[in-house]
Parts: sequence; structure tokens; C-alpha cells
Amino acid sequence: MENIVITNKTLELCDCRDAWFFDEKYQCWCLEDILYTDKATTPKFQRLSIFVPAPYMKENGEIDPNGEKNGYTAKTVPVIFENNSAGYMQMPHVWLDGPRCYAHPYLEKGYVYVSCGNRGHESKNEKGEFCGRSPINLVDLKTGIRFLRHNAKYLPGDFSRLISVGWSAGGAMSTLLAVTGNNKNFDSYLEENGAFMDESDAVYASQIYCPIVDLEHADLAYEWMFCADHENEASPAGPAGVMTPFEEALSELLKKDYIAYFNSLKLKNPEDGSDLNIGEDGRSGSGYEYLMKKLNESATIFLTKLGNGELPETYSVEDYLKGNYTYEVPAPAPGPGPDGPDDAELMRGHAGPGVALQKMDQKPMEPPTLGDMVSRPPKGAPYHPFVPPMMEVPGKDKASWLSWDGKKAEISDLDTYVLNHRRRMKPCTSFDILKGDSGENKVFGTKTIPALHFNSRITDAIEALKERFPEEYERYHASYEAVRGDEELARKVYLINPLNYIATEEKSDAPEFYRIRVGASDADTSLSVSMTLALKIAAAGKKVDYQMVWDQPHCEADYPGEVIEWIEKICRN
Repeated sequence: MENIVITNKTLELCDCRDAWFFDEKYQCWCLEDILYTDKATTPKFQRLSIFVPAPYMKENGEIDPNGEKNGYTAKTVPVIFENNSAGYMQMPHVWLDGPRCYAHPYLEKGYVYVSCGNRGHESKNEKGEFCGRSPINLVDLKTGIRFLRHNAKYLPGDFSRLISVGWSAGGAMSTLLAVTGNNKNFDSYLEENGAFMDESDAVYASQIYCPIVDLEHADLAYEWMFCADHENEASPAGPAGVMTPFEEALSELLKKDYIAYFNSLKLKNPEDGSDLNIGEDGRSGSGYEYLMKKLNESATIFLTKLGNGELPETYSVEDYLKGNYTYEVPAPAPGPGPDGPDDAELMRGHAGPGVALQKMDQKPMEPPTLGDMVSRPPKGAPYHPFVPPMMEVPGKDKASWLSWDGKKAEISDLDTYVLNHRRRMKPCTSFDILKGDSGENKVFGTKTIPALHFNSRITDAIEALKERFPEEYERYHASYEAVRGDEELARKVYLINPLNYIATEEKSDAPEFYRIRVGASDADTSLSVSMTLALKIAAAGKKVDYQMVWDQPHCEADYPGEVIEWIEKICRN
């Protein structure tokens, strides 16, 4: 049995005053490995850590009311609540300088920083049953927030200004924490999880990076975005491949379904209130034009910053456009065979660019999860990180598709952008995949069933292709059809789609402030997904700061310091 360090004996942090320790490098007080529920089924992943800038605390673990940093005091400083969710998997809280730790700029500014872990689709309880399926990832994080508020009088920080942060599935969780604050749909789950039901789980604002949301339409959106590209690269989603005729036909049907779905949303341009629609060809209409405008803005911001010397890159704008530069990318993982990729290689795409994973010294009974590979080892045991090998690659000439007049960048069209700059990463289908074993399929499994299909639109599309592709119909249709009408499954899908809580009859305590940042080179989902999220939130009368970040992949896509500027803006006023 793995030795799980748990600092607190009770859920009252006043009992942990002697457990705070000081980190000299980051000049902060640390309280780590805190179990936030006494009903934990997977304690390793149901813990959090709290990091407090030095001025706000005394050595005896008490709040210093006279401490101040950057104009904040222990009573007024915002609290950053960053979830470490990835791939809807079980993930631990982070430690300073550990993998996936983004605490440093927040601590430097003087904010209190909390890192929270959660169960995920592969989590199992003592009976060996899966216990982290939808919506448990979110429920754990809500439980963590309620735990913090229960203990707020023993902690520095203004917990009425708690700001959620996350990327990828964590971006989905950050979104959901915002739009489902205190929503009654989760009460029974929270009670079962041992949450403090008299506390709030609402947040003050939400920073959302590269969110993987609207899963029941994600396959459709992906085929609309990447329809011109019939090849996919090797990635954690699967090996490289070329579409079969069946997959090409399936892609075309899903693309058409997405156009109808997007238009049914009746989205509005936040600048002038006009309707946003996509034309039947998928590459015309105001909705398509709005996406291209945001993509052009992304390139414009990048090239402006590059020309002004505001970026670490040393090449000129002209060299960038002509491809006269090199940059680093992860080296391709080894292929199948005795020298094929190990577990760390296979999981690195979920971990984030350049994140050092832990190589497991011994093979456990079950393969290690990403959560295992980024967890701090037991005290006294060394951490053996696996740093993914990188390689230098030359830039490409962009003259055929990207123009720049010194003030504004313009991309010729989306298909050319995809084929020349951000190729398809995932096959068709991409989320509710044909084999039925993607991470998203596992999110909707049961206590005993590892994975389930969840997208009825794929079922309908396969059925429509029955006569043209009878073999594929026989291979795939039955497993999709088997879950049609499954009300429990439909409920699981509903609960973790943030669009269901924005300007609907759902009653939640939602914040005013949202900041959405997505890498313009993110191919984990369609760029239209985050755009739709931003438009829905804006239409609900909320304040949304939404941009794509040029050349950034699926990551905490941002320019240095800009998230801090946003927090200062919404908290100082």
C-alpha cells in the first residue's frame, strides 16, 4: 500500500499551526498534503496545498494582521485556486518547483495560492470500483473550496475573492466552478463526498486556459475545424494515421451536423449584437468570419510584440514570416516494439509542453497514471523525472497564407491555416472515438464498466452510412446504439457541460469576471469550442476577456504577466 502523507488529523486547520514551514526560495509559508474530506475514497488525489507569501503569517502559524505585500494585507489579498486536472484523470496537488506548478508569478505578486488535486476517470475505491466518473472531478474541487472557506478564519486571504484557474480539462473545471457555483445539482454528490454543506463553492472570477468542454458536440466541432486535413499526427490520442473512406464520409456528416448545431445556438457578436452563423459550406458566414477575426488578432498581437522586442524570441518579424528561424518541439516518441515508448512517453502530451514526468522505478500491477507520474514520491524517496527529449526544427515560410502590413496580420482562410500551420492531431472520431476507449469515453463509464460511448450524433451518422459502408456499420453501430436512451449517462454528460448553466433556467451563483486564453496552435479541440463558450458568457451579461495566443499549443497559453494584470484590474477596483 502506498504511503500517502496527510498533514491534518482533522478537517480543522487550527490543529495544523505547527505544520506550516517556510520556503526560502519563494519566501512563502507552506501547508501541504491537506486532506479536504474525511470521506476520501482515493486520498492520494483528494488533497490540497496552501502557499502564503511571507508577510501574511507569523512563525507560529497565525495570521499577521499587520503584514503587507504589493498593497495587499492578509484580509484583502486574493486567493488563487488552481486545479491540476488533466484529461479528466485523477491528478494530485502540486508542490513548488514540481511538475505542472504555476504558483510562482502569483506568489511573487503577493497572492495566496492553493493547488488542489482531484479524482478522475481511472480512480478506484477500496472495492476496486471506479469512483471518479462524471461529475466527481468537479465535485472534489467544489469540496476543496468549501473546505477552505470552512477554515478561512485560520488562513490569510480574502475568500470572497477566490479566483479559479485551470487548463485543458482543468480549464473545463475552472469554467464549471464559475458557472455552477452553489448549484443544487451537485448537493447529493457533495454530501456523499463529505463537503461542508453550509459553505459556498462559488468563485469570484475564472481564468480558463484551453478548455475541453461541450463534449457531446466536440467530435462535430473537430471535424468542422479540421475537415480539410485527412491525416492526423501521433499524439496521446493515438498513432498517426490517414482517414479511410468511411472516416472521410463520417467526418463530412459530423461537419454538417456542427454547422446546424452552431447556428441553433443563436450566438451574437459581442461588438455589435449581430447574429453569428456559419454558411452551409462551413467556410462562410459571420460565425466563421468572427473566428477568423480572433485568429487574425492573435497573429497581430504576436507580430507586434515580436517587432517591439517584447518576446524572448531573438529573430525578426521578417525572419519569422519567411521561416528563417528554428524552434524546439518534443522529439517523436519511439514506435511500437521492444524499444517503443514507455509510460512517461505516452503520457507526456497530457502533461503539458516540457513538463518533467516521473519514471516509475518498478512496474506496478496496473500501469501508472499521469497523476502517479507527477506526484511527489514518499518522504525520503527520490523523484526521478523524465524530461521529454526536444529537437530543433526549422520555421516555415508563411507568405502563402499570412500577410502583415506592419499593423495588422491576416490569414487567407482556415483550411490553409490548418494544412500549413496547425495540422489535425486527432483522428475521426476524436472524443467519443470509434474504439470507445478515449479518456472522454472513460469519463462516462460506470462503477464497473471502464468506458461508454456518449454521442448519439455519431450513432446517427454511422446509421446514415450503413448502405455505403456495411462492414463499418456492423463493427461500430451496435456499441453506440447500446447507450441510446440511457438516462443516467445523459445526466452525467449534462452535468459537466458548462453551456447548460449559462443563461438557462439553472440557478447558480456565477461570477462577473472570466478570462479565456487558448493557444492558436491548440489542436486538442476545435478553436470554435472556446469561442462559443466566450460568446455564451458574454451574452449572459458577464465580463469576458477572450483571446487566442499565437503559436501556443495546448497549455497555459498566455503572455508573461498578463493574467496578473487582469487579476489586478478586477480586484483593485
